Amino acid sequence: MSATTTAAPAGMQRIPLTLDSYQHQSIPLTSRLLLNMMAEQAPPPGQGMARVDALLLPTPGLVPTAVGGDGLGAGPIHVMNDSRPGIIYCVSGTHLYLLNFGSVGPWVSTDLGDVGTPVPMFGDENTFYTIAVGATAVVVCSPPNAFISQFNTPVQQLTTTWPEGGASSVAYLDGYYVFTNQLDPTQFFISQIQDPTMFDALDFASLDAFPDNTLKVEALGADLWFAGTAGWEVWYDAGNKDFPFRRRPNGIIKRPIGRMKSIAQGNEQLFWWSFDNRVYATAGYQEQRISTHAIERVIADAYEVSIAQSYCYDQLGHIFYCLTLPDTTLVYDTVTKVWHNRSSASDGNGPWRPSCAAQTVGVPFLGDSGTPGRLLMADRTVSTDAGVAVKRQVVLPPLYAGTRRGFCARLEVEMEVGGANSPGDILLEWSDDGGITYTGSRTMNAGTTTQTRKRVYTTRLGSFRNRVFRLTAQHAMSIYALDCDIVVGNS
Repeated sequence: MSATTTAAPAGMQRIPLTLDSYQHQSIPLTSRLLLNMMAEQAPPPGQGMARVDALLLPTPGLVPTAVGGDGLGAGPIHVMNDSRPGIIYCVSGTHLYLLNFGSVGPWVSTDLGDVGTPVPMFGDENTFYTIAVGATAVVVCSPPNAFISQFNTPVQQLTTTWPEGGASSVAYLDGYYVFTNQLDPTQFFISQIQDPTMFDALDFASLDAFPDNTLKVEALGADLWFAGTAGWEVWYDAGNKDFPFRRRPNGIIKRPIGRMKSIAQGNEQLFWWSFDNRVYATAGYQEQRISTHAIERVIADAYEVSIAQSYCYDQLGHIFYCLTLPDTTLVYDTVTKVWHNRSSASDGNGPWRPSCAAQTVGVPFLGDSGTPGRLLMADRTVSTDAGVAVKRQVVLPPLYAGTRRGFCARLEVEMEVGGANSPGDILLEWSDDGGITYTGSRTMNAGTTTQTRKRVYTTRLGSFRNRVFRLTAQHAMSIYALDCDIVVGNS
C-alpha cells in the first residue's frame, strides 16, 4: 500500500505514509514497519472529502477489567468461547470459568471446576484446550479427556460411553458435539443429538481424502472443518439416519496446517499458517494467500519455534487476525488487507500480551497470557498495555534523490495534537544507508492536551542520496502525512 519516493527537484513535497509492515530481507529495498500503529482509510477515499485518503492510528491499549465472584484463578487464560450472548466461557489455568455480564454491573465469574492439563499426542504444538457451547451443555476438551457442564453446574468428566483413546478437540453443530479422535487422528466421532454424555460405537467417520493426521475441528457456518497435517476436509449435515455428516463434494483444501495453534476464526473465515510458510484465509471453500513475502520470511525464520497463540477480534469495523510468535505479534487487518506488528513491551521487543479473544456486549475482551488470570479490554482511548507505555514506531518508505544529492531543509509531521492522549515528545531518526543504520536524530514536541494547533517540525536535516525516516513515541499518536522541503543538488 506504500511506495518508494523519488525526491522532486525542489520545495516541500509529501512523503507517502507507510501503511503496512514490510521488512524485506534486503533492507535497503524497503524496511517499512508499523509497530503498535495501524492504517485506516478515510471515508470516502480519493474524493477530497477528508484531509487525507489514509492515516495511521495507534493500536488500542489494554485495560484490565474487574471480575467479581470467583475471579479467574491462577491464569494464564488459554481459550475463550462467546457463543452465548452476554456470556463467556474460558479456561484459566486448569479451571473452566463462566463469566456473566448480566444486564448491569461488572463481570461475575463462577469457577466450574478443574478440567486437567492436555496430554501431548503429537507434540506440545498440537495440544490445546477447546470449548464447544451447545443448546444443552458446555463441553471442554482437554486431550484426551472431555468435561461437561450444564452451563453453570460443576464440570464432570465424560466417562460412561466415552470412546477409547479420547479426543483432541471438540466443536458443536446442529445439536451434535463433534470430536476429533486423539488415538486415531484419521477419524472423528459425534455424540447423540443434544446429549454430549452419550456416544454410540458406530457414530464415527473416517477422514480419508488424503493421508492425514486430523487434530482439530472447527464449526464454521453450516460446516465442520477438519484441520490436519495434510490439509482441510469440509463436512456438512446431510441428515442421513445412519450417520448425519457427509464430506462436501470437492470439500478439500490441500494446504497443510503448519501449526495447529495458528488456526483462528473471524470475519466468517478461518485463518492458518501453512507448512509452506504462508498464511491463508478461507474464501468460501477455497483458500487465499494473505501473507506477503516479508511476512513469510518472518514466519519461516520462526519455523522451529512454537506459536504462543492466535485469535481474531473485531473492533470499530476492523477484524484482526493476530498471530503471536515469541518476539512479536503479526496482525492482519481484514479490512485494509495489510499487516502490522504489535508488542506490549516498552522497548517493542516481545509479543502482544493477549492470548485469546471473545466478543460480547459489543466489546472485544482478550484473555491475559500472564498470571493471575484476568480479562483485558481493547480500548482505543488508552495508550498503554495494562499500564505499560508501549513503543509505537513508524519506519517510512525510502526516499531517493535519484543519482544526485538531496538537501533536506525542513520536515513537518501532520498529526493530531492535543487531547488526553497527546504523544508529547516524538523521536525522529534517519538512515542514509537504506535503513541499515540510523545515524541522525531529533526530538520533536507534539504539545500538551490544550495545544490543538501545535505544529510538529524540525529543520536542517543535512544531505543524502537515499534516506529512511523513522518516528518513535511512547504514547498514542495519529499521523496524517509527512512533508519535506528538499532541494536536489547538481551532483
